Amino acid sequence: MKVLHLDTNHQLLISQLNDLGFVNDEDYTSSKDAIEKKIQNYDGIIIRSRFSIDKTFLDAATNLKFIGRVGAGLENIDCDYATKKGITLIAAPEGNRNAVGEHALGMLLSLFNKLNKADREVRNGLWQREANRGVELDGKTIGLIGYGNMG
Repeated sequence: MKVLHLDTNHQLLISQLNDLGFVNDEDYTSSKDAIEKKIQNYDGIIIRSRFSIDKTFLDAATNLKFIGRVGAGLENIDCDYATKKGITLIAAPEGNRNAVGEHALGMLLSLFNKLNKADREVRNGLWQREANRGVELDGKTIGLIGYGNMG
């Protein structure tokens, strides 16, 4: 099977696909129109968010069997039309879940401790210790509420 990689990714992906017998081509710079002119030569594509995979693109992709989306969502792909054409959609919805939770916790701590305000003031030569005293978490319970893999 021939796979076209449209966005840079970790080299391990190409290496492991090679080991499985896939032929991997990389094209990180051609326009969407240029890709549409050659997409019929590929069984699969790997993409992040470079451009939308719409009906026109999918109609040109006459041999496409799968689309691998390196990332959490499939929002840049016409999923309904791809599915109707029998194209398998592959994504990594859990890929960012730890990072999102950690980022949310970091932002919460930043707000509790007025880090942005204090940072701006200190950079301008102002130190207001009491005005920038934060809230400590000791004795408190915090949690993250989200949806799906992001909470």
